[in-house]
Amino acid sequence: MPDFINELKSSTYKKEIMDALQRLVKAMPAYTELSFFVKNARDHYLSDFRKTSHDIVVIGSGIPNELVYAAKKFCWVLGGSRVSSMWADDVVPRDTDPVSRSSLGYMKTGFAEHSLILIPLVSDSARKLAYILKSTGLKVHTFHFPPIKDTSSLVEWERQYEACRFAIALHLKKPLTKALLEKSKGEIQRAKSLIYDFQKSSEGVINGTVRMFIVNSYYHTNELSEWCDQLERLTIRIQKEKRVQSNGQNKVLLLGSPIYFPNYKVPFLIEEAGLEIYMQADCTTLSIYGGRLRKQEQKGNVTSAFYLSDTSPAYVKNNSLYEQVARIVKEKEIDGIVYHVLKGQIEYDFELGRFEDLFEKMNIPVFRLETDYNYQDVEQLRIRLEAFSEVLTQRKYGKGTVAI
Repeated sequence: MPDFINELKSSTYKKEIMDALQRLVKAMPAYTELSFFVKNARDHYLSDFRKTSHDIVVIGSGIPNELVYAAKKFCWVLGGSRVSSMWADDVVPRDTDPVSRSSLGYMKTGFAEHSLILIPLVSDSARKLAYILKSTGLKVHTFHFPPIKDTSSLVEWERQYEACRFAIALHLKKPLTKALLEKSKGEIQRAKSLIYDFQKSSEGVINGTVRMFIVNSYYHTNELSEWCDQLERLTIRIQKEKRVQSNGQNKVLLLGSPIYFPNYKVPFLIEEAGLEIYMQADCTTLSIYGGRLRKQEQKGNVTSAFYLSDTSPAYVKNNSLYEQVARIVKEKEIDGIVYHVLKGQIEYDFELGRFEDLFEKMNIPVFRLETDYNYQDVEQLRIRLEAFSEVLTQRKYGKGTVAI
């Protein structure tokens, strides 16, 4: 491909990243501690793909984190760029879900040419992505998720875990010892605990979109201990200076398809409609949220803990997701639910019916929002979100119930 075309593609991608970062910075309080997270994201997304090399590349967030952190050079590819999704135009149909398209677009830059690529098979899209990458000659290891959690599936999970552990060790040419995995798990648990404290302390001080960005910057760093130190400093600063009270906005929980930086179209629109995002409670965020171990995690070993609490869309009946969301809603005063579905990710719609029944019992309205990474539907979504915000306001102040 001619160099000028590559330069044009690169400049468009850089503009997408910088525009999102600039909008986030405008919404941030004047805390110097926040600059680390902005720089961290900038360095992660704007690194030179042609010169950057990684031992391990993970597509999605479904691989047990301690296996990933055993490598010194690794990279999470979550697939949040609209621009990189267009780089995959000549490989997949246009109706492919945007996360898969974006991830594939990243991989086409060639930065993973010498890497071991780990792909959790949590959906049909993930399976097709694995096939495409293997067919191009890349080194791919797939991690199968049993669709039902029971005694026999736990045995299969442990087999998959050990196979992945062996594949990584073989690629790195070093053993992944129990001591090394325990050390990695300890660092991850510290990160989870700090995320829990940050989420709790920052409500009413930092807006929901910025909180989403900071929490998910966990996937932007190779130096987890440094990231933890910076998040701890930020949380301490917030706790010392917290003076902000509730602004009276309706508080919503964001569920469904995960939202990845830089495509923050949906959270930006939610806040423009006068709603406050309490938290993003999707499978990616919940896997790193809540440092307090649940009972099933305490009973499990290093192999099974991730699986028992996993909330990815791999399961026929996603009980872990249902239970964790139900607990969050019961603990917090949530006014409404925004259920986000990306076109092509129908696996998230399968869970919607059960959630609608749950929230109907709790008398909490649910707004289903379907979109993609393009911006043609922004005004339509804005109007619908503003109407939903008005419904929540009328309910709050006892002006009657409006059908949604």
